[in-house]
Amino acid sequence: MEELKEKRKNLETEIELFEKLRTIDIKVERFRKMRKLKYKVGKISTMYYERFIQSLNDKNALSINFAKDDDFDWIIIIYDTTIDIEKVLSIANFMEYYIPENYSGIPKEILWELQDKYRSLEYEIEMLNMSLKKLFFENRRHIYQYFDYIFVLKNIYDLTHSIKFTENFFLISGWTTEKTYYELLNYSKSNDYILFLDYSFNEKAPTLLKNKGFFKHFEFIVKMFGTPSSDEIDPTPIISILFLLFYGMMFGDVGHGFILTLFGFWIYKKKKSDLFYVIGTAGIFSMIFGVLYGSVFGFEDIIKPLWKRPMDNINYFLMLSIYFGITILTLAMILNIINKIKNRKNRELIFDPNGFAGISLYWILLGSIFYMMKNGFFPKISYIFIIGLIIIIYLKSIIFEEGKLGEKLVQGFFELFEVLLGYLSNTLSFIRLGAFALNHAGLFLAFYMMSQMTHNSILSFIILLFGNILIVVLEGLVVFIQTLRLEYYEFFTRFFNGNGREFKPIKYKF
Repeated sequence: MEELKEKRKNLETEIELFEKLRTIDIKVERFRKMRKLKYKVGKISTMYYERFIQSLNDKNALSINFAKDDDFDWIIIIYDTTIDIEKVLSIANFMEYYIPENYSGIPKEILWELQDKYRSLEYEIEMLNMSLKKLFFENRRHIYQYFDYIFVLKNIYDLTHSIKFTENFFLISGWTTEKTYYELLNYSKSNDYILFLDYSFNEKAPTLLKNKGFFKHFEFIVKMFGTPSSDEIDPTPIISILFLLFYGMMFGDVGHGFILTLFGFWIYKKKKSDLFYVIGTAGIFSMIFGVLYGSVFGFEDIIKPLWKRPMDNINYFLMLSIYFGITILTLAMILNIINKIKNRKNRELIFDPNGFAGISLYWILLGSIFYMMKNGFFPKISYIFIIGLIIIIYLKSIIFEEGKLGEKLVQGFFELFEVLLGYLSNTLSFIRLGAFALNHAGLFLAFYMMSQMTHNSILSFIILLFGNILIVVLEGLVVFIQTLRLEYYEFFTRFFNGNGREFKPIKYKF
């Protein structure tokens, strides 16, 4: 079979050559009878052809262009036996084709003969294939039996390449789950040929991600930032819910969400990519918020809002976004405190800008600002707590960082300034939740006004159609990016390190 396929491949090359040569009415053996001249047949890229012809001007050589296709010129080069033409051909990327010495006659006759040989080979290969199928079905039960046996041996063979061994023993070491640990322990007790040792590593254990079902599809969002360490909280379930809430609030529309849902789940069904599952789920939340906003393909007169329309309640949505931001940042600091408690980092728990000192300072500042907005003055008692907490956070760099005291004092000042600025900027950053909800309604309004200015129903429909497509594609992508930004920058950076490694055990390949 392999020999026949190799012959077929060679025939295909020869047929390609003689397809181009068939217009030439010269017997090929005449080329071989030349004594003081040699010849070469092949093709050269059209972009190099003119330069190649010029390079032959000072040589005793003749180039005959006998065919041309999209990218190549097919040429015969006849040259004096005393000259060296190989270097010129190599520079020009000349692709040579050989005419076998046993071929004779004009190219058209040779082409007919080659095509008949090719058909004959095709039938011969087909007959071999039929013979193979016949053999297979005659021996199928035995073949399956041996295949299963060999497949098991292949798995064992692959495993031995990832372990160490001596002349008489295999040594397997690594991490495993608690369930598998006890299974191995019990098995080793009943088998005299196995010695089972339990020992500890200095390094952190790999992380076994336990998300299932709906939350499993959102793991890739967390992994793009980093894999959770085994000693910190896996934020995937929280991230999943926040992602959908952020996206739905910024891109709330029943029609646009329906398109995203259909597109996302349709591609997910074909590609099994978690990204498109997330897009499909985000489309569902867009539809939910679209019902709350009363928006269908941008139109706000089709259904009544179950909540409020963003364009009619601008201040309300902007303030709601800030409250949302306060809640999210507080949640991030609480998660950081939990991580510190789990790792018994008591000093960092107190001094960390996202620990007890940080969350206390953040809420005292917020409470004081709200008090001032209501009563017109900043509460004096707050100054004492604020200054005390700022000093505690400032001492973090001096106590924990290495270096000279002067350097630590300066570094601590700038870090403190960044922390205080971060409380403000991160909180205000959540205004984008309300801003993009307004932007979504405003962008459609712009297309709607343009459609009304045409005074033509067909043009009006085309503008609205184009506008909706642009909103779904462009704004849908921008909102997706903004959602990731809020989660990665404002949320993750306060509690999540993401410097772990995922537990990926060796598995039997089915």
